[in-house]
Amino acid sequence: MAMDRLSGWLDGRMSDRNLADALGCDVEFVHRVSECWTRNSLSRAPAERTQGVQTCTRLAIAHALHTTGALTLPDAAAVAAGSWQVSASLLKLLEFRPSGCQPGDGDDEADPLMQFVPHAAEAIPIAAADEYLDVADGRRVYWRKPRRDAYLLACDLHRLSCASRREDTPALQEEYLELLARLREPEDHVCEWIGTVADGRFRPAPDRFAERSPAMRQGLFHQGSRSFAESYATKVSVNVSLAARSMKRRALGLAVTDPLKMTAARKGDGKA
Repeated sequence: MAMDRLSGWLDGRMSDRNLADALGCDVEFVHRVSECWTRNSLSRAPAERTQGVQTCTRLAIAHALHTTGALTLPDAAAVAAGSWQVSASLLKLLEFRPSGCQPGDGDDEADPLMQFVPHAAEAIPIAAADEYLDVADGRRVYWRKPRRDAYLLACDLHRLSCASRREDTPALQEEYLELLARLREPEDHVCEWIGTVADGRFRPAPDRFAERSPAMRQGLFHQGSRSFAESYATKVSVNVSLAARSMKRRALGLAVTDPLKMTAARKGDGKA
C-alpha cells in the first residue's frame, strides 16, 4: 500500500483510498468532499477517480479546516475549492522547483527546507515558511503568511547548498547556516481577508479598494482603531502548510509524528 501511495504521488495520480491514507482519514471523507465539489461545479464525477497534486493539496486544506478549524465538511470543502491562491502558494514549496528550472532539469527532487527527509518526522511548524487560514466567527476566512517570501528563501538555500557541494568554503557555510537559522525565527505575517463561507458556499472577498461598505473593508473602522481582521468573537488558526506537508510525507511513505502526543507518552513513561 505504501508503494502504491508513493507511485501515485510521483505520477500525479493518487487514488481516493491512498489519498485517504495520506490524510489519515476515512475514504468516505474524500468521497464527500469530492461530491461537494462536483455538486457545486455541476459536473459529473468519474466512477474511478485519481487525484493530482493540486487536488490533493486542496483536500488536505479541506481536511484541516474540518478537523482543526471546526468548519462543517461542506464549508471546509467550499473554502478549499475557492481559495485557489492558497493552494497555489502551498504548492510552490510542497513541489519545490528552483527558479528557472523546468520539469526534467534534474532539480525536481530538491528539498531545501528538508520537509521530506526521513528524520524530519515531527509535525511541527516552520516559522519562516508556514501559511495559515484563520477562520473568524466560523465564517470569515483570512489568509496569513510570512511577510518574507518563503519560496525565495528556499531558492537561496538550494543555491547555497549546490554551491557548497562544488566549493565548500567557510563563507558559504556561514551564509548557509544563517539562512537555516531564519527558518526558526519568529516571522512577521501579512493577513488578507479572502472571503466568507456559509451553507457550503464560499464567497470571495470583494476588491477592498472598490468596496464601498465600511463593514467589508480591511483596515480601520471609521469609529475606532480596530481593524476588520481583529474584530471577532472567536477565531481558529489552521496551519495549512503543515497539513499539506504531513499529507505528502505519508503519501511518500514517510513517518509523521505528533510532538504533543510524543511528549505525553514520555511523561506517561516517566521519561519527561
